[in-house]
Amino acid sequence: MRIETGLSEGQVLQRRGKRGATVVLKGITTSSTPSRVTATLFEGHQTLAGWRNRVVGRAAKGNFSACLPEIPAGGPYRLELRTGKETARIASLFVGDLWLLAGQSNMEGSANRSGAALPDPRIRAFSMRREWRLAEEPLHVKAESPDSCHCAAQCTPAQGEALRRKESKGVGPALHFAREMLRRTGVPQGLVCTAHGGTSMQQWEPFRKNGKGISLYGSFLLSAKAAGPIFSGLLWYQGESDANPVDEPLYTGRMRKLVAATRRDLRQPRLPWIIVQLGRHIRPHTPAEAAAWNGVQEQQRLLPGKITALEVVAAIDLPLDDTIHIGADGVAKLGDRLARAADRLALGNRREPLPPRLRSIGEPRLLRESFSRVIDVTFENVPGGLRALGEPSGFTLVASDGNECPGAYRTSLRGNTARVHIPADAPPGLRLSYGYGKRPACNLTDERNMALPVFGPLPFGRPAAYLPFITEWRTSGIVSSELPLGRIARPQVGGENIRRYEGGTGGFVNEHVLWQGRSGQAYFASRMDLPELMRLEILAGYDGPFRLWIGDAPAFGDLAGINPCFPDKGRKEIVLAPGLHELTVAMDLNHGLAWGFYLRFRRLDVSAAQIASGQYSRPTYLP
Repeated sequence: MRIETGLSEGQVLQRRGKRGATVVLKGITTSSTPSRVTATLFEGHQTLAGWRNRVVGRAAKGNFSACLPEIPAGGPYRLELRTGKETARIASLFVGDLWLLAGQSNMEGSANRSGAALPDPRIRAFSMRREWRLAEEPLHVKAESPDSCHCAAQCTPAQGEALRRKESKGVGPALHFAREMLRRTGVPQGLVCTAHGGTSMQQWEPFRKNGKGISLYGSFLLSAKAAGPIFSGLLWYQGESDANPVDEPLYTGRMRKLVAATRRDLRQPRLPWIIVQLGRHIRPHTPAEAAAWNGVQEQQRLLPGKITALEVVAAIDLPLDDTIHIGADGVAKLGDRLARAADRLALGNRREPLPPRLRSIGEPRLLRESFSRVIDVTFENVPGGLRALGEPSGFTLVASDGNECPGAYRTSLRGNTARVHIPADAPPGLRLSYGYGKRPACNLTDERNMALPVFGPLPFGRPAAYLPFITEWRTSGIVSSELPLGRIARPQVGGENIRRYEGGTGGFVNEHVLWQGRSGQAYFASRMDLPELMRLEILAGYDGPFRLWIGDAPAFGDLAGINPCFPDKGRKEIVLAPGLHELTVAMDLNHGLAWGFYLRFRRLDVSAAQIASGQYSRPTYLP
């Protein structure tokens, strides 16, 4: 009597909730006489309740079939099948949770062996050779695979064991994951190994399945169907090979097709997927390469809103063992994060919160006491609030051209909100990112040590049609005046002294060196040529008494202006006709305490679509 299909030595059968696992066995016998098939299950030296000589099938004409229903979760169990005088035995089988492992090198395992999790006899691996064995690192040995997509020629079992012994690397998150799931559930865990380092989404495309062993997806299906037929979920870590300008735009579409195909081909319409968002890559890179890397990360962050029964965990804060692979210390943390997400998504544990997610990026607010603006970035699913080991880091301002804009100089944490401090004179049109580029320093987690996801760059604040700061002015120098600033007529400023104010001041007309310790007034003039009628908002910042004329008419004034100087502190709406307009500014030096001013405008008469596209007319500035 020999079992041919349905059960292998050391196999983990997928439980179905409290009903345990049901398995159908088929095999051959030496007898052609019809007879009953009975099954006895042992746990240690004891017979499992209800499983002594249980009738499970029939044998006839040299074949038998049997159905073992609702084997309870647990193991190892020992099975004895009998028909007549014949016996077939399985020395160990398990009932618990089965997990598919797929993706590229960070799932295959590339960390140093020093970080290997200890094996546990209740955690089994379905190897690349498609044999059940004790799960121990390295889980993936590609040379053992019979499929040409993994290796040119399959190695012998002895060669496979030699490869396992000699590998200095090969540790991934899966065994750490399984140990945590075993702790959480108390039931055996099975890991089905199908990952392959350096592979792209194109290589995993489902339409290649007809090639069977010559394609990654075909090989994946062969392993899954040999180990299954059903699974608790699939762990996926991939994307590095697609983080390039050509493949990045296609990533979400390819993921949708792959997830749909696995669910269709494995006949599990809601097969849970738990994926890892890309971490870091410490290599020189071009701006386009960095943008593609962040593009894949952003698409991964948004996948739960596009694909049902899919969750994402972050890895951006984890240490590396080389330039791209999560290190020995990091894979243990990543395994724990995957287990938390899987416990919630796949096993329905509602006491485990979802992974952290970005909820909102607030409108920048001015903090007058610190000469800064703050952006409140709020997250959800952060039990215990946000925390960081050391100074919180990871937020970056990004200019419209994609280049990093230094300025996010501090982050403070308040519950589920990270308050990002930026200069008060930060230019308009900036975006905010967490984990910008390929090698950021990020360290924000919740109390579970679940990391915040990489996001962005994303716009913040309400879209507005800001016009540039006026930085080229005709200047008068310091002028003595018998009249206070509020009573003077519009000053006349000649054209002999023209200055351009730039060099890191962000639009600030900075006269501190000239004005410090002195009294008097100073006048500035510039011109603005409008191609059409415009409804504008004056945006003025100043640290002393300030007045603005447009033409001969006073347009704005604040005689109580004092330090510090904030952009856009003073605001007033105006309408200007097409043509050339003279702008004149007068400031009182306030006994040397004033430094200067900011001046720009905002268009109030353009649509949101025009703002988004940037397609609207702007003035020309002339000194």
